[in-house]
Amino acid sequence: MSFQLVVRPEVDADLREAELWYERQRPGLGAEFLQTARKAMSRLPDNPFRNSIRDRHFQVRWSYPRPFPYRIVYRVIQDTVVIYAVIHTARHEHHWQKRL
Repeated sequence: MSFQLVVRPEVDADLREAELWYERQRPGLGAEFLQTARKAMSRLPDNPFRNSIRDRHFQVRWSYPRPFPYRIVYRVIQDTVVIYAVIHTARHEHHWQKRL
């Protein structure tokens, strides 16, 4: 089965915020984070079920763009992978739950 990828508009702001933070820590690190996160996101349609369900109520799955402490929050809806957030692992669930 072929899956389509849909990235919600809020994800761009998530990525930009993290990119800017990492860039302030070390020049070039922001670009590295962005490249790693986008690559991880683009691979999700290849096998969206490889990550286990993290929230059974919402059927949400998480993927991690290692080595960065972030999680990509997504759901598989029929033939579509919908990415709702890219947030730091220390953030509480309500940050992504209100986007569903």
